[in-house]
Amino acid sequence: MSAERIGTLKRREIYPSALIDGQEVQDGTLGRLRRRLERLLASQGERTEAELERQLRAQPGVTRANTVALISPKGGVGKTTSTFLVGNLLATHLKLRVVAVDANPDFGTLGSLARDDLRTERSLADLLADAERLKTAAELRAYVSLLPTGLHVLAAPRDPELTARLGPDRYGELVAFLSCFYDVVLLDLGTGVVGPLARFAIERADQVDLVTTQEWITSTVVLEALSHLRHDHTTVAVNKCHQRAASDLLAIEERFRSERLHRSITIPYDEQLAAVLDTGTYQLEALERRTRVAVKRLGLAVGEQLA
Repeated sequence: MSAERIGTLKRREIYPSALIDGQEVQDGTLGRLRRRLERLLASQGERTEAELERQLRAQPGVTRANTVALISPKGGVGKTTSTFLVGNLLATHLKLRVVAVDANPDFGTLGSLARDDLRTERSLADLLADAERLKTAAELRAYVSLLPTGLHVLAAPRDPELTARLGPDRYGELVAFLSCFYDVVLLDLGTGVVGPLARFAIERADQVDLVTTQEWITSTVVLEALSHLRHDHTTVAVNKCHQRAASDLLAIEERFRSERLHRSITIPYDEQLAAVLDTGTYQLEALERRTRVAVKRLGLAVGEQLA
């Protein structure tokens, strides 16, 4: 007596509905409407990004060296990340000569965002010590980390005591020196807006980027700082925004818009962005569109105010 043949298990028995990219296709009216909406949203996103690209490419450039101060009265809000993002975008899209300076007096991390093989061991303290004998841009290259985008990064000294001895006068000398070689000098400041270095940066800067997050306590402190800032060219970056708290974010954005600002820009929380920054593999076009659009909006807000 022959053994009973066991039937072959067909894929359609496990997946009775059609799949696209691993997701079930809904053939009903609701499914068709959902797919149409997704296509419309994708098309709108493409148009929005294309328009931002057009506006960025249309910026007229600069007539002199510009200084931009990135500040916040709160720590951990993303000043360094914002400095890095803005600097890369100005270098790639506006084709400007940009240097991002780590002016954080307490273990600044801006220099660490450069890829290991591109990072110089020298710092702004070394540059200040040697500035008198540096006459050309080629000689300056040894003191900065040159990123693939064209952005130059000038790191803070590893010794915070050495950084603490560099007062506003020395930073003034540094900015004046860098302005001979760069179109834009970005200053990544430490926490605070009323200390001597912060006051120097705000007074010296052509524009100020005030960085916050969407938490109530942080936004409240930043709003108080904004009331004391009184700079004619101020952009607020609301960083690390979670979509789940959209209603809170709308209230915060509305409050900031009521102030005298150039723009208020929202940067979404993005684990991919955090990962590429942490690994030194940042590429703007590799990020999701919502993050790319936010970064381009922030870069445009800065670019529009360049003199």
